Amino acid sequence: MALITIDNQTAPTTPAASKSSLWVESTNKRQLQTDDGGVHRGIIAHNNSTAAQGALATTEVYLTGSGLKIPSYGMQVGMTFVWYISVVKTAAGVAAPVWTFRIGTNQTTADTSRLALTATGIQAATAFDGILVAMVYAPTVSATGTIAGSGGSGPNFGGGGSGTSATFDNTGTIAGQFLGLTVTTGASAAWTVNAVSCFAFC
Repeated sequence: MALITIDNQTAPTTPAASKSSLWVESTNKRQLQTDDGGVHRGIIAHNNSTAAQGALATTEVYLTGSGLKIPSYGMQVGMTFVWYISVVKTAAGVAAPVWTFRIGTNQTTADTSRLALTATGIQAATAFDGILVAMVYAPTVSATGTIAGSGGSGPNFGGGGSGTSATFDNTGTIAGQFLGLTVTTGASAAWTVNAVSCFAFC
């Protein structure tokens, strides 16, 4: 049986024109490719939870399994984070949910809020279930970088809102921290989250 063993490492230097480098990133232990433009490509991080969480209501809740670990080089322009959330709601409540993207080491609401989005519509006063999708990407990366995106959206759940964060340092200074997702469903709108699956790529 043949094996290829590769040392884990931080980001390599940009290869020469018309070449790409294959390597395993040291923070998330994932195989990536760096092209001749210096872009690190691949599935950068993955997380999931299959344990039910509920009932979510007026209190902000960090979704278990939603934390995606930021690699050793921090963010890069175009890096994208996607969350799929399997959820059931009761018929109670017609509030607009609030989605907050937090960065930190805790994977709790103690992490720093970097982008908070209030849904543009209110929830339907009907029992419903479905898959909500949330997304964040990095349009700028620097000491004054930003993230932008949309909260979890789906029929009868009030939409997700969209926007861009205030500036913050999203370079390698946040390496090893987690970008995760919280939700506040609004008064009386009880949700049960059955599963979360999320990943980051570029």
